[in-house]
Amino acid sequence: MRLRKTLIAVIFAATALMTAGAYAQRVQEWDETFEARERVRINTISGDVEIVKGGADKILVHIRSSYRPADSFEPKMRERRNAVYLEEEMYGSNRGNAVWTITVPEGTIIDFKTASGDMRIADMKGAFSASSASGDFYIEKCSGEFDFNTASGDIELVNCTGYFDASTASGDIDIDDCQGEFDVNTASGDVEGIEVTFTDESRFNTASGSVEIVLAQTVEHDLEISTASGRVILDYNGHPMKGHYEFISKHRNGRVSAPFDFDEEHVERFRRWGDRYVRQTYTKDSDTPYIELSTASGKVSLHE
Repeated sequence: MRLRKTLIAVIFAATALMTAGAYAQRVQEWDETFEARERVRINTISGDVEIVKGGADKILVHIRSSYRPADSFEPKMRERRNAVYLEEEMYGSNRGNAVWTITVPEGTIIDFKTASGDMRIADMKGAFSASSASGDFYIEKCSGEFDFNTASGDIELVNCTGYFDASTASGDIDIDDCQGEFDVNTASGDVEGIEVTFTDESRFNTASGSVEIVLAQTVEHDLEISTASGRVILDYNGHPMKGHYEFISKHRNGRVSAPFDFDEEHVERFRRWGDRYVRQTYTKDSDTPYIELSTASGKVSLHE
């Protein structure tokens, strides 16, 4: 019995070594260098992309692929006019993944499209756009213009500054320690913003998801947060409150919670899309900024 166990152990060890060796052979790598261009366009099927800040005169592309069969994947790279084009070509069915590491000069415009690949960018300035079906986007310590949309993927922004246009169908959007102008929309995903600073008029909208914003400082610009059936929370996080506040909710369905009482003269009932709604207003210290928090059948909460 001991000999049999020993033989089995040897067979498993040999199999593991053969598998590791075969896997090592399956890994393929490519490297390409381009002169600096204004824009990089990336189109992947399932490959992940990492954007890295480099020198001012070169664009470096490194690809590591573990697809099998190996000849089922082929990267395409070319330059035309003032852009570098990078894309994946697939042949037949396969398994595995590819990781594209793209080193670019700061300020390079990045356009990324993918079916299921993820994208990561850190410590960059520029203009960034990305769209995916199920891929996730992670952006850290970046500044500029951001235009992201995904179906079921998530979007995470950490310590970023600029203009943010972000939308998802069912994915979530997380915003941590960011400042700028925001236009954020989801269908059923949730939006969470922690330590957020608004530098211009901003809006957050969701259908059945929830929106929670915790402020890094007092709101100085107009702000709109709305949901159909989810929750809306605006938390001043101890910072002074000021401005004109409007709370809109569906009559007998929506609920409103605020740190002050509404006089009857500041309550208005109206119809919207055939349904009865209630608008409750309150002004604190100033008529500006204008802050609107609304829901149909969910709950709206304002915290000091």
